[in-house]
Amino acid sequence: MKHTANKHLCQIGEIAEKAGVTARTVRYYMEEGFIEPAGRSAGGFYLFAPETAETVFFVQRLKDAGLAVKDIKAIYQARQNGQTGNEAYREVLAHLKKQKKLVEQKIADYRQLKTEIEDAMSLVAQCDGCQLKPTRENCESCPVVKNAKKIPLPVKAIL
Repeated sequence: MKHTANKHLCQIGEIAEKAGVTARTVRYYMEEGFIEPAGRSAGGFYLFAPETAETVFFVQRLKDAGLAVKDIKAIYQARQNGQTGNEAYREVLAHLKKQKKLVEQKIADYRQLKTEIEDAMSLVAQCDGCQLKPTRENCESCPVVKNAKKIPLPVKAIL
């Protein structure tokens, strides 16, 4: 790696700030091969092109959405391994389609969870004014719970 004095390059902390992550995260993504430094400063600090922050931000968003680092890497490696754009796009597209299906399933799961939470909120709101100690026995014998058509999972979990 060469030393560079280019003033347009950014240190790890600057990339981290722009991407909204920690410097450790930037180092981790460098170790995992998502980003590469453009060089080093005279003081030995890694320097990156400013657009590196966009890559870090995007990888972090994918990770925050629940994609595994290995799956994100597979997308990046598919692009790098392609001898032509035509070859690379097929593999990248296959990986993206797989990830899209996983995200769609997570969305469906979150929608179901949201419904469960809303149902639990409606049921629990009926406890307003209750003077009994909230124990399993008291709550299970409560007319609100007894008359409920369905006990939402969040309420079952705390009964």
